Amino acid sequence: MRIGRVRKKPNRLVRGIMKRTMLLLFWPVILSSLSMAAADIKLRVRHDHGIKSCQGEIIFGESTVAYETTNKKHARVWKYQDIQQIGLLGPKRLAILTYEDRKIVFGKDRVFNFEILDGEVNEATWIFLEKHVTKPLVSEIIPAGVPVKYSIPVKHLKGWGGTQGTLEITDSFVVYLTAARSDSRVWRYENIGSVGSTGPYQLRLTTMERVNGEYGGEKNFIFDLKERLNKEAYDFIWWKLNGPGISAVP
Repeated sequence: MRIGRVRKKPNRLVRGIMKRTMLLLFWPVILSSLSMAAADIKLRVRHDHGIKSCQGEIIFGESTVAYETTNKKHARVWKYQDIQQIGLLGPKRLAILTYEDRKIVFGKDRVFNFEILDGEVNEATWIFLEKHVTKPLVSEIIPAGVPVKYSIPVKHLKGWGGTQGTLEITDSFVVYLTAARSDSRVWRYENIGSVGSTGPYQLRLTTMERVNGEYGGEKNFIFDLKERLNKEAYDFIWWKLNGPGISAVP
């Protein structure tokens, strides 16, 4: 009768070395997968159709923005370059302006308006999208801890009324802070087309905002100032907008 050889099991030390070796080999793959998963921002939302609505999930990824819903007519996947503008209009509201035509309103571009049901838009969302969008981001989410050089109490004029708040001028941004819903803004200087004033108690900022579906490519923010405009503050904004171009002239 033949007696087969008995295979010896690796001892505990050998098994430990083998496990550590396998972990070292696959750890970069695991980390890469985790970082990719962590990069996505997911928010459960309600998409407003005007009369009706549907629910789903907005996913901000590395290369695309997706609206996943069981309503296939409204489900979408956009590359960032195919989005005209994203508006972060408060912790519970966001809008995505697309290049889709709305034939019933003479070709006006389609805006997808979302109410956030679970989670919220916050500074982390703003930071993530600032790195990914290809056009200016409209944001009511104000980055924290930015040193303010000039602060001006103002009223933002809007059609039949307006909102009251504070215009803050910093090295990197111009910020309008107000308690009014969806009217606070933060603008990078490169996203402001021009600045102007008709007198010491008025200031105009022309911005690249189109998230509300305007036909043109710019939107004016007109402010009534509650105190005389500081010439140094105006010159500071003007130079931030125009100085780089002037300095570049040989």
